[in-house]
Amino acid sequence: MAASRHPHRFAPAPPSGVPRSPRRAGTSEGSPPSPGAARSSPPRPHSPVGGVSMTSSAEPVTSHRRVLTATTVGTTLEWFDFALYGALAGVVFPHVFFPDSAPAIGVIQSFATFGVGFLARPLGAAFFARMADSAGRKKAMVVSLMLMGGVSLAIACLPGYETIGVAAPVGLVLLRFLQGFCLGGEASSAQVMALEYAPDGRRGFYGAMVNFGNPLGQVIVSVFMLTAAAALGEDALKDWGWRLPFVAGALIAVVGYFIRRNVEESPVFIEASQVGARTRRPLARVFRTQRGTVIRLILVWLPNTFLSYVVSTYALAYISNDLDMSSSVTFGLVLALNLCGLGLIPLGGSLSDRLGRKRVLFCTMAASLGGSLALFPLLDTRNTPLMLLAMLLSQGCQFLSVGVMAAFFAEPFPTAVRYSGHAAVYTLNNLIAGSTAPFVAALLLSTTGTTWSVVGVLAVLYGVGIASMATLPETRWNRFASNHGVEDDDAPPTEEAPVTAPAAR
Repeated sequence: MAASRHPHRFAPAPPSGVPRSPRRAGTSEGSPPSPGAARSSPPRPHSPVGGVSMTSSAEPVTSHRRVLTATTVGTTLEWFDFALYGALAGVVFPHVFFPDSAPAIGVIQSFATFGVGFLARPLGAAFFARMADSAGRKKAMVVSLMLMGGVSLAIACLPGYETIGVAAPVGLVLLRFLQGFCLGGEASSAQVMALEYAPDGRRGFYGAMVNFGNPLGQVIVSVFMLTAAAALGEDALKDWGWRLPFVAGALIAVVGYFIRRNVEESPVFIEASQVGARTRRPLARVFRTQRGTVIRLILVWLPNTFLSYVVSTYALAYISNDLDMSSSVTFGLVLALNLCGLGLIPLGGSLSDRLGRKRVLFCTMAASLGGSLALFPLLDTRNTPLMLLAMLLSQGCQFLSVGVMAAFFAEPFPTAVRYSGHAAVYTLNNLIAGSTAPFVAALLLSTTGTTWSVVGVLAVLYGVGIASMATLPETRWNRFASNHGVEDDDAPPTEEAPVTAPAAR
């Protein structure tokens, strides 16, 4: 009857030759360990990843740190390339690839090519979903990173419109498509890998540390662009200086490859494979069995994605072109904003581990909506401190939401389709909101002549997102090790999914 008294130890019997994990006192299914138990328990000689034991007390610590470093560093490199394109789309690319268009039209055309990358993300997600849920998370991470490095080098070498004419923007569109394809595989593979290594009760923080690579990559881009603008001047930056960070991105992708090559496969994925929890068509299975969960998660995250790209991409073009301010001011604001994000994203993940995913998201989404109302009025002051305040009010709370995102997207899905479920939500969300946000914002301003039209779209999206949030269960205490999707292939996990321990013999 020990199994029924301790349902927390729900994992199937470990494979032959793998020692059993000792029980942890004071825990029960659906609740965190009591503080007294946590203090009195000695260090456990196994990985905290449920159901997968290690033979050395030092090994899990080293393994977790290595995985967290590999996923965060790789994601930083990927977002460096992706954010670089977004920053240049409103400031440099209209001059290099669309010089014959009027300034406003050139910006719209440039942002249209920016959106092409999002169209490719679902294709990349589908390609890497089968790889990650069948061959492993590690393989997907390594392949996506190296492909991204190759695309970065190709963009750096692409001639401008004055050199090869219309072939230049066509080539830019194709390379942007490939860039989005690669990122469609990177984000979910890195986040799921880190989450499956995370100790119970810390998945929010581990997932947040992977998303920490998003603002870190943008910080590197901003520092590079500020330095280049100061050292080379505006003309040289728009002529050839913008190519240098793409070359750097290709070189550091090689470094990321060697870091990721030495990472071991996710223990949760290995355990699932050993018990036969694998499927040949994971993405199809997600839409067959958990379509409602995917749709609701997308609706929850649409406003955050739209706001993020309005602030980080469209606002740059608005400040540079409509307000006629220098590139140094533009990139300086982005740098300060993302430096704040470096602290806020891990904080959001940690808060969700303590308070719950939904509670943190409710508060941060409501605050982001309120902050977005002041975004454009404060930007229009042309006062740099007030402009920074405008971006912090709208984007700061959104950074806290990003800290919750990785865990919130992955926890509803079993191991056999966890990557596919996460990727479906993440990539479709970015396709719908991320690809359109800069273009829609520019079009609305051009058509209506007022920035309040953009704020109105945000208000509607946040209303729908908060309403959808109310229909989703809390997932903070969902268990990965018992949820491989083997016995009941069609049943989506619930907030407190019951777990049946092996019958006592």
